[in-house]
Order: sequence, then C-alpha cells, then structure tokens
Amino acid sequence: MLTLALDTSNIPLSVAVIADQQPIAQIQTACAKNHSTTLMPAIDQALKLAQTSIQSIDRFVVTLGPGSYTGVRIAVTTAKTLAWTLAKPLYAISSLAALTTPWALATQEQVVVPLIDARRDCFFTGFYQWQQSHVSAVRPDVYLSAAQIVTAIKQLAQEKVILAGSLTSEQEEFFRQALPTKQLQIASGLAAQPLAGNFNLLVAETNLVSDLNALVPNYLRPTEAEANWLKAHPDAPKTNYVEEV
Repeated sequence: MLTLALDTSNIPLSVAVIADQQPIAQIQTACAKNHSTTLMPAIDQALKLAQTSIQSIDRFVVTLGPGSYTGVRIAVTTAKTLAWTLAKPLYAISSLAALTTPWALATQEQVVVPLIDARRDCFFTGFYQWQQSHVSAVRPDVYLSAAQIVTAIKQLAQEKVILAGSLTSEQEEFFRQALPTKQLQIASGLAAQPLAGNFNLLVAETNLVSDLNALVPNYLRPTEAEANWLKAHPDAPKTNYVEEV
C-alpha cells in the first residue's frame, strides 16, 4: 500500500511517500516559506524520488490542525482535492499528535506534550502517551497560555515529561524554570518537527474521512476574522461567519 502524507500546519513542510509502514521518500523543510507555492512541487519531488505517480497512491494522510490558519488550510484543501479526484481514502490526524511520533518508543511513565506556538505567549498543546507503538491522548488538544500549560503539567502524575515542538531558547528556559520538579526533556532537531514519514503510526479507522465535503480544519480557536466580527457584533449569535476551507 502506498500512502502520501502531508503536513503544512506550521512553519515546517513535510511530505512523504510511505510503502506499507516504510517511508521511501520524504521532503522536509523548516523555514518560513509560502506553503501554497511549495507544497505541490514538494509532492511532485517526493513522488519522483519514490519512483511512483500520484495515480498509484492508495490513500492520503493529512494533518487537520491545529496550527497556522493558512497553513492548515493548504494541506487539507490539497489532500481533499487529491482524494476526491482520484477516489482514494483520506485520513485526517491531529497536528499535535504528529509531533509525538519521534517518541513512539517512550515508556508509559513518560507524557509527551506537543507544543505549537500560537503567539501572545499561548500554544496549541495536548498530552499524549505512547505504549507498544500505539498513542493515546491523555486529554484533548487545546489552546492554552504558557502558564496554564505549566499548571496542567504540574498536575500530571508522571514525573517524566517530553516537550515536543519547535521552541525558542526563551520558551525553553521558561518551561525549565517553571517545572523544576519534573524530569523535563525538550525535543530538538528533527525530533522537534512533524515528520510525514511517521504518520502511518497515527492512522486508525477512526481517522478515516467519511465525508470529504464536511471536512474542515481543527483551528481550536476562532479565526482572526471571526474574532474581529464577533467583537464588533457582541449580540450576534455565536455562529461561524467565515468559510474555513
């Protein structure tokens, strides 16, 4: 089975072709570029490196968010279009769960806390545990301030905590100082990035998208346009006013 996996939910771009459980080609970038212009060339290059074609892909896997509003939409829209055009199944996974795959061999005593910078000292985050190559969410993905994340980590029974995701040196120092009693490990290098070649580890039947038209990104918070509209119209019903995909 050939899988094409995509992620553009944040600054990194990751595209991989996976044969069964083995990644055979992967394109990875970690610089601030326009994913709308780089994603399709990356897909084309990955397919060429894998010596296959888009028509030979059996299924697609895409990160659904949270993350950058624009970034999430790019991969989701591309994956939906490809799946619909080729009549192939699409699986949607959490962008936060995608950050935990480098830690698939972590023990049950360790909690992986993925972090995606959401600006203004806030993050998209979650709490995950890996056991026997299977990941489970300790709590749902959420949008929290750095201080709230520290409070949640302090409440964990586990002493060993892994922070996964690209953090600045200042952010790393904040968490180290705020969590002196925890055995804190902070990801670096490729272990701090979503690697599409690992996304098969996250795919389950519950991730299968049954209705492509109904699939929308998981933003975890209102878009800026929605927030501004609701601020200007405080008495309006709380309905989505922005088409998300």
